[in-house]
Amino acid sequence: MQTAIYCRVSTEEQATEGFSIHAQKDKLTKYASINDWDIVDYYVDDGISGKNLTDRKEVSRLIEDVKKGKIENVLIYKLDRLTRSVKDLIYLIELFDSHNCTFNSQTEKIDTSNAVGRMFVKIIGIFAEFERENLAERVTFGYEQKTKEGNYTNCNGVFGYDYLVGIGKLRVNKNEAIYVKKIFNWYLDGESMIKIAKKLKDLNVPTKRGGHWNQSTIYSILTNPLYIGNVRYGVGRKNGFEVSGKNITPIINEDLFNSVSNLMKKRKKFHNKKYSSDDTYYFRVLRCSLCGGKYHARQQLQSGKKYITYQCNGHNNNSCNAPGFSHLKTENAFINYLENIKDLEFDKSILKKEKRVIENNDTLDLQEQIEKLNKKKKDMTELFSTDEIDYETFKEVKSVVDSKLEVLNNELDKINKYSNEEDLTNEEIIKEVIVNLKNNFIHLNNHEKKMFLERFVKEIKVRKEGNDVIIDEVIF
Repeated sequence: MQTAIYCRVSTEEQATEGFSIHAQKDKLTKYASINDWDIVDYYVDDGISGKNLTDRKEVSRLIEDVKKGKIENVLIYKLDRLTRSVKDLIYLIELFDSHNCTFNSQTEKIDTSNAVGRMFVKIIGIFAEFERENLAERVTFGYEQKTKEGNYTNCNGVFGYDYLVGIGKLRVNKNEAIYVKKIFNWYLDGESMIKIAKKLKDLNVPTKRGGHWNQSTIYSILTNPLYIGNVRYGVGRKNGFEVSGKNITPIINEDLFNSVSNLMKKRKKFHNKKYSSDDTYYFRVLRCSLCGGKYHARQQLQSGKKYITYQCNGHNNNSCNAPGFSHLKTENAFINYLENIKDLEFDKSILKKEKRVIENNDTLDLQEQIEKLNKKKKDMTELFSTDEIDYETFKEVKSVVDSKLEVLNNELDKINKYSNEEDLTNEEIIKEVIVNLKNNFIHLNNHEKKMFLERFVKEIKVRKEGNDVIIDEVIF
């Protein structure tokens, strides 16, 4: 019978007598010889965990050879060498069976060539999985208990410390500790996590595991109480806790750590506040002159004040190194562009706007404002009639409301008049609108600016040069 021998050992089991690859091969080869089975090949996963089936290349090769009909029998030393998952075990047994391949375990004397053997395999698998989960619970409890006693339980060092294998203690890495202090102080000085990551990258400071500095790695440092000598367990869980660590030398003091924590909370609260799309009216039309990518808007906090910046989308995945710039500088650059504009180039699709665009947008917007003012006027009349306000106050408010209503109604009349003209959105009218905006754009409110950009501007190609924002082209 054409037999495949499968062997596996995890990293932790490599030193255990009887579980080594050599020992498994030797025992299984002899067992196959006794049963007069012909060995087709050895499939060996060395230093691989038995938890996940898909992580093992040799199991995948074994499965493919079974499917090709090369193997009639699979021989293993022990059931958990193949898998520790009942789900995976049942899958393999059914797969082998569907390809007329039997399955044998030397130590458990299992033979799936009969129904009793197949049932027995499933029962053993259930108990094996139970034991694995039970072991995981015991290990978890052990880590929790050790942490409660102030011990550091992560066998990997963190940036700023080296883990002393065998001793189980942390030692301050003096070179890294210098940058730990810098990271905390940079953040407290107003630097963002992204900028701190870029600084470390520019300084060629290596991470602990040879990866890349990014917002996530900086965040993990700024939020780790290990740097003040504390250990923690179950971060983000209900039963998580933090205690004073044993034999852990702090790198920074508690005042610095707490100041950074408070600033992070303040920034988080600030960033959770949603800004209006009226405040970020440029980002939909901005295009990067370097890569052609779109921009996104974000809020930033500096010196207690919020401001809006625009950043090329390619910056996030490192496909573009175009620096970001502020909304204010974008505004100044666009106004300057309008003031110096001579010949207007139009995207012809912009000129195909239908009359209903204006009717549906401006008309509805004006009608909504008129309704609000009429309601306000009605409310003031009721207050006056019930003697809740005096005549002078009523007269003053009514005068202001009436003036606004007159302006809005005039605007509405103009739109209704223009909506009947066939050449409303032709090139000459759009040019006239834009030329007039040269002197008036700065006086528009944010919503009006947004409406103008959405209606008449397709793209603004932009880049940053030094401290200035440069607009290379505007496509109307």
